[in-house]
Amino acid sequence: MARTYRLLVYVATLPMLVYLWWRGIEDPAWRQRWRERFGMQALPQQQQGGVVLHCASVGEVIAARPLIEQLLADPRYLPLVLTCSTPTGSRMIAQHYAGRTGHVYFPLDLPGATRRFLLNLRPRLVLLMERELWPSFLHQAQLQGVPVVLVNARLSTASAQSYARRRALMEPAIASLRLVCAEDTVTASRLRELGVPAHRMAVTGNIKSDVALAPGLRQKIDTTRRHLGTRPVLTAGSTHTGEDEALIAAFRDSLAQFPEALLVLVPRHPERFNTVAALIERSGLRFVRHGQGEPLRADTQVLLGDTLGELMLWYGVADACFVGGSLIPRGGHNPLEVMCLEKPLIAGPFTANFTQLYTALLNEGGLLQAADGGAVLRQFGAVVRDAVAAAALVAGANAVYLRMAGATARTMAELERLAIGAPAAPSTILQGRQVLWFDPSCLPSANPQMLDIAWWHAKGSGISRTAGRGQVHRVADDHGAYLLRHYYRGGLMARVSRDLFLAQPLAQTRAMHEYDLLSRLHARGLAVPRPGAARHTRVAGLWYRADILVGYIPDATDVAQILHRERPLTATEWQLLGHTIRNLHEEQVFHSDLNCHNLMLDARGKAWIVDFDKCGFRSGSGWKQQNLDRLQRSLRKELLLDPQFHWNESDWAALLQGYHQPADTAG
Repeated sequence: MARTYRLLVYVATLPMLVYLWWRGIEDPAWRQRWRERFGMQALPQQQQGGVVLHCASVGEVIAARPLIEQLLADPRYLPLVLTCSTPTGSRMIAQHYAGRTGHVYFPLDLPGATRRFLLNLRPRLVLLMERELWPSFLHQAQLQGVPVVLVNARLSTASAQSYARRRALMEPAIASLRLVCAEDTVTASRLRELGVPAHRMAVTGNIKSDVALAPGLRQKIDTTRRHLGTRPVLTAGSTHTGEDEALIAAFRDSLAQFPEALLVLVPRHPERFNTVAALIERSGLRFVRHGQGEPLRADTQVLLGDTLGELMLWYGVADACFVGGSLIPRGGHNPLEVMCLEKPLIAGPFTANFTQLYTALLNEGGLLQAADGGAVLRQFGAVVRDAVAAAALVAGANAVYLRMAGATARTMAELERLAIGAPAAPSTILQGRQVLWFDPSCLPSANPQMLDIAWWHAKGSGISRTAGRGQVHRVADDHGAYLLRHYYRGGLMARVSRDLFLAQPLAQTRAMHEYDLLSRLHARGLAVPRPGAARHTRVAGLWYRADILVGYIPDATDVAQILHRERPLTATEWQLLGHTIRNLHEEQVFHSDLNCHNLMLDARGKAWIVDFDKCGFRSGSGWKQQNLDRLQRSLRKELLLDPQFHWNESDWAALLQGYHQPADTAG
């Protein structure tokens, strides 16, 4: 299914580009920045390596405002980069966050485009708004070890059924999410059925319920309303094709009863502004286009809100508000902005996108329903004529709104477990054919000779011990103790060359790759050695040698040695080892040589995992059981070699018990 999906996406690329070009007839911005859509983003270095928040378009950008402000206020989530998929969303981001965040387009869901996007931005965390679930992107994120969180998640009945029909494709993608913050229990239940583990799910509410009025908006609302005087005003926001026609016709028919009424019409999509203007003109109603600076006159009957980001202004000046997408089978839009402004709310019968919210509004008497355009105008008339009923309507909606408050704080509390700092960028020394990466906070001064054991022996430091195919040397200076390892080949290739490796890009070579991996895992708080330095030495031709220096774990002994020479482990220790492995797997880290020699216990009762040569991030989950099987085989092998080895199969059950504890609840 995944291969079929990738093929279909490639086939659909050309039609997609044609579609973008066609959209550019109305808005030339659709024909710009195509490189970004293929993952070729160009962000300055200071905006890389942080957190990415993806909002599909204008609606999601508006909904995310409370969360964006909270992220910007916490240094652990910086730098913050906002992405979207539409020019209107891009303009909204530029309007509100220029200079405060980075911004690029989100890539098309092509394997190459998503891979380049992640490599260019190097995010340590990605947040997707609402239901932006793209299989190729989620797969690539796992391959690169980038945790992805779905925030403000909502899933309608139709979307859940669509995902269920494509379960073979969507279930692995959805199951890869590190955390889901759902708007309501219905969405949470639907995503659970599609594969989100219970420990990765939280119901946090709709963060749009925490929206705060922009500075100066209340004053602008009051000024505009004074200009309108006592005229009855109906604002119809986020309308679609079929709704505009119905509302325009119904409003024209209602003028006999309300000759002074004003209809403020705000289409959902900016590319429809001209189309709706033509509809109003053909109706014979007198209208102005706000976006063209046309002044509102006393005889104006319709105001077309053809600007971005001003919907709350038009809701704020209204006597009642209709929320679009609900007179047609579109599922309705979010009514929270109307509720926030404490305005009487009208909606059509199609509200499946926000079933729980609209049901709560009905139960509290905070919603007027209308089956068609005529009914919308009749409900509007009832609100205008009966101030007491209008106040009761607002009170009912406000009760629902107050119960929803705090969604942003709940979301931030859930994100706390993933609020990881950026790994320290290595300092680099170039000396002849040698490249040295080192961590200045670990090694305040460094030189390539530090990766030679002879240099340490000359300083009077250095103890060797056998480790696999070669030796590991324990060394120490005034700043601490370290383990120094030279990389050796194994298998048949060792007969050709014991320590020469074929040249690769620097970051992919053995020592540099392990250094980078350990740096990222150490920053995430995993129980792995801290990397100190890594050296790459070019040899004549297409070959190199490699060395690494990592922090020494004091008072720690590998599990194999304990079981051979000392004692059996307690059930608690086996559970701790299992849970430590689970923490590693939760980060999608594949350990290529998970055996009892590479598990350690220290004197404080902490478990560690060591030796990350040829390890890395992997997508999916099937390999995790293979990792565990390899560890079990290593224990059985040691028992065959040594009948006094303190291990039996019941110990394995204790390890699995610890492994199956959710990693997020680890102590």
